[in-house]
Amino acid sequence: MRMQDQEVVAAIVAGDPDGLAEAYDRYAAPLYAYCSFVLPGPDAAADVVRDTFLIATSRLEGLRDPGKLGSWLHAVARSECVRRRSAAGVTSPPPKMPRPTSGDAAWPAVELPAGLRGQVLRACTDRTPTGRADRASTAHRAGAFGPTGFPKAPGSPGPPWRRLWRRLRRRPRAAATVVAVAAGATAGIIVMLTVGGSHRAQAVTLANGGAVSGGSPSAAGRVSASPSPGHQASPARGHPTPSETALEGTVSPGSSTGRASASASGRSSSPKSPSPSRSASPSPTRSASPSPSPTRSASPTPTQGILKVAPDTLAITSAGGKAASGKFVLSAVGGPVGHYAIKVPAGLGGKMTVAPATGSLADGGSVTVTVTVTSKIALNTYVTVDPGGINVTVLLGIKA
Repeated sequence: MRMQDQEVVAAIVAGDPDGLAEAYDRYAAPLYAYCSFVLPGPDAAADVVRDTFLIATSRLEGLRDPGKLGSWLHAVARSECVRRRSAAGVTSPPPKMPRPTSGDAAWPAVELPAGLRGQVLRACTDRTPTGRADRASTAHRAGAFGPTGFPKAPGSPGPPWRRLWRRLRRRPRAAATVVAVAAGATAGIIVMLTVGGSHRAQAVTLANGGAVSGGSPSAAGRVSASPSPGHQASPARGHPTPSETALEGTVSPGSSTGRASASASGRSSSPKSPSPSRSASPSPTRSASPSPSPTRSASPTPTQGILKVAPDTLAITSAGGKAASGKFVLSAVGGPVGHYAIKVPAGLGGKMTVAPATGSLADGGSVTVTVTVTSKIALNTYVTVDPGGINVTVLLGIKA
């Protein structure tokens, strides 16, 4: 009975050689046809087919939709072809090969090299230290894989701002317009910051015809309106001046006009001809010198560092299916790392644990990470360290 792609993926992840043989018999011919079309020479195409299945033994467990096994293998092979072309100095994208219309029979008929099947299966199932190192090196060279499990294209365009910058470089007029708009927005922000705070409050007071006493924002309560021709301005409430206490009458604190009320003897002050002693001269103690506000200096943001792992491959041996563990050192280089996270493949959530799985590192700091695996079968898997998408290969061997 023909195995479904989901069953083939499960068998490869479990380390079953029958799953690898089924995948090779089903997809090796179209993969070799594509690689022969893109790369010069049959040897290079055979090497890419071999590397594609080696990568499958380590990265296939991250495939979110196991029904897309054929598309996944083709994407891995294409990434390997692009990498080989770049190493040879070819920067143009690989030519597009006509896609099959229905089934594998629609691919161009290409004869597979003799002995390639046995070579691929032996390399994928080799449990010696040399074979494990070969698979780990090939999987590490494959680069980062996306959230759906498919490989990220080598030389991907990067974040949106980088793509926008590349477009603007090809269109000088549009770039000039963007620069002008950015300059205008920056100037507006600077003006808003300049007139903000206490300076803005003082400007509003002066515009309304008032006078500001002192330089602090709390001086709003000490603003007095300009006196009218009919009477003199009264000082602030609750703080009479020495000249006012010398008057025969008393000043009413609740009076809005500032005129003195008459004393008990019947004498009253004339509002039109005020006495010289009625001129309210502010007390020397009331004059406040402006206190300059401290200049705020923004502290520079530290440069974010990058993560480094050592070693990038853990060879763990389990006795009788018991839990086994390995360790690697995670370090921050070139600056601090505010947050890091170490993720386990979705299919191994109950078999593999990482401690610590999250944290932060100062510049030059490091932490020892322990990976613990509990499985009764051999595994060739990995954990992913973010930011950076760094993969640490985990090889679990079973000792009888």
